[in-house]
Amino acid sequence: MRKHLILALGLVLAVALAAPAQADDDLRATIRDEISKWSEANDDNTFKVHWHNGLMLTSKNVRMRIGGRMHIDHWFVDDDDFVANGFNDEDYESGVEWRRLRLKNSGVLYDHVEWSLSVDFQEPDEPELRDAYIGLVNLRECFGCAFPNIRVGHQKVPFSLAYLTDSNCRQFMEMPAAVETFIYEPRRWGITIHDSFMGGQLNYAFMYFLTEDVEREQQFEFDNDESDDDGYGFAGRITYTPWYDCECSCRRLHVGAGFMAWEDITQTDFDRDGYSRVGNTPNLINADVPAEGFFAWNVELALIYGPFSLQGEYISVDVDAPASGDPTFTSWYAQAGYWLTGECRGYSRGVHTCTPPCCNFLDNDCCCYGGLEVAVRYDFVDLNDGAINGGELTNFVVGINWHLNPNARVMINWFSTSAESSINQRIGFDESYTGVGVRLQVNW
Repeated sequence: MRKHLILALGLVLAVALAAPAQADDDLRATIRDEISKWSEANDDNTFKVHWHNGLMLTSKNVRMRIGGRMHIDHWFVDDDDFVANGFNDEDYESGVEWRRLRLKNSGVLYDHVEWSLSVDFQEPDEPELRDAYIGLVNLRECFGCAFPNIRVGHQKVPFSLAYLTDSNCRQFMEMPAAVETFIYEPRRWGITIHDSFMGGQLNYAFMYFLTEDVEREQQFEFDNDESDDDGYGFAGRITYTPWYDCECSCRRLHVGAGFMAWEDITQTDFDRDGYSRVGNTPNLINADVPAEGFFAWNVELALIYGPFSLQGEYISVDVDAPASGDPTFTSWYAQAGYWLTGECRGYSRGVHTCTPPCCNFLDNDCCCYGGLEVAVRYDFVDLNDGAINGGELTNFVVGINWHLNPNARVMINWFSTSAESSINQRIGFDESYTGVGVRLQVNW
């Protein structure tokens, strides 16, 4: 009898304890259902926050990215030969600098309106505008497959693979002098039409831009200076990927060509300093020519084959300067890279993209050390032609890139810069200087 009584009491107690638990489960289920219904009803205005190599906010009608980058450069320079030939000791010196300190916001509104705004605080007292444009995208959905995307504002000129590759994704700390000599400034005010076909194999972009004094308009003291343009220009670029292995993103062959024409100007300003950026860094070559305009064209070639990559460009610039014999300047560069840890260089729609390492630094129970890439580059600029003796410059760079994760890397560049010129009263100057650069980079 006692055993039956104890068993009955145990069952009563179990039921009493189970009832609240069941009630809690029912309440939780009801709350989840109500939240789900509310979320679906308000989906247009509800943002989902996630990380995709940067902070992403998405809703039904808005896709937005909040990002930035920090590039800290350290330079160790041996400039004894330059000092012996009349340069000041502080011209090319060892030191540290913020190469880039940038904040950016970009996104797409209602599938057809894009925007991008970025500001560089490299010099905090004089912040510089980088991207600042608004565009119309995905217009082919309504107007046919031949209707292009349109972008208006402060943006990159569509010219050169090295220039259009994002600074977060370049294999070296600096662009080739062969390209940078003729680019002038990072961005221009203008309007661009662009599009991609065949899944990104065929790409084009054409731009009309102003050639005003960018030094004035980049500072945050505009005073309507951007309306006082000194001229105008056109640029265009077409790329094609004839070898586009759909089963493997690590096999690509890129070919491209572009042009850039400046009109209604009074003088060209083609010059280049050395590879390092610390100190006063005076020009080593210089071709400031009174001119009415110039026309530049280039050809591009790039190959990705597993961990191995190649890239090169040739640029020719014809200057409209009858008093100086209408000189033609040329430049070219070639570079190669290899991933020691097996990754391959990224590529999408006519430009190189960033490559995440196969595993992140200290993942897998501290057994992973990130990705390691080595690269080498040679570039050459010739500013001698006709009556112009602007000089010749060569850079030879060896780089090691240690990718800690998709958003951080350490870059080490050893370089040798050689110049032959007669600028700054240094007749017959023919010397070189060497150095090592180290960059700590974080982007999001």
